[in-house]
Amino acid sequence: MKSSNNKDYDVEYLNTPLKFKKPPVLAYAGQVGGNPNWNFPSHKHDDLSEIIYICEGEGTFIIHNKSYTAKKGDILVYNAGIIHEEYSNPSNPLITYFCGISNLAIEQLKELCIIPFQFEPVIRKNQYSDQIGNYFSHIFEESSLKGDGYEIICQGLLTSSIALIHRALKLQNFKSETQDSNTLAHRIKEFIDKNYKKNLKLEDIADALFINKYYLSHVFKEQMQMTPINYLINRRIGEAKNLLVSTELKIGEIARIMGYDNTNYFTLLFKKMTGETPRQFKENHKKNLYYLKNP
Repeated sequence: MKSSNNKDYDVEYLNTPLKFKKPPVLAYAGQVGGNPNWNFPSHKHDDLSEIIYICEGEGTFIIHNKSYTAKKGDILVYNAGIIHEEYSNPSNPLITYFCGISNLAIEQLKELCIIPFQFEPVIRKNQYSDQIGNYFSHIFEESSLKGDGYEIICQGLLTSSIALIHRALKLQNFKSETQDSNTLAHRIKEFIDKNYKKNLKLEDIADALFINKYYLSHVFKEQMQMTPINYLINRRIGEAKNLLVSTELKIGEIARIMGYDNTNYFTLLFKKMTGETPRQFKENHKKNLYYLKNP
């Protein structure tokens, strides 16, 4: 838990423009290439900091005694002196770019620190992720080929990457400081309400809102007393009920409108949620609809 003093520092930092006292220098660049058994045991770098960009796959990262799961588009930041270890998910192997950085000094931070220590070291996929990935790809290519002036090019790309990482970092932490979970839950609900007819998965909602799917589920269930997927199903069944009693559409047509290509599956789901098949519901409630129109 952050103290009030830390919170005051966070707000000050989030509102301060990024300034380099000493520009970053690329110490090394590399790539992890999809080995399902890849791992790197616990270690640290006292003389440099490190950034990892995840191109594909998923992995577990233990940073300063805390475990994180990260996947495509996520960025991991290791300040100098931070102990960390890394493990690729065998069923979804990691492909990453990584850079070691020396000579770095950013205003308000200790030397060789890319981010404040109290901020999460995992920056989740965001609107800057693809651009940062492109920068890291070019850094790796330039450092491999070592053409004329490659050091200058790499330093420019690295500086730009850190600037974008700070944009994403500030956006991520500003949201966490200024938006309570109730607001976030309603953003999730609003997204589902607008897209419930589509073939939505939890990952689709998380990617669209730039939120980790596990955090998304936790916040939504805490506020709405149900999971996002159950809300999606309830939303579809509610609309299906309306179409059953207010139109002459066939059950198969309604199922397809609600995003279910399999009518039998829709019927089973409908009965599970309501206690009636769509046909039974239609017959039982058509009478009531006529009564309401003609009291």
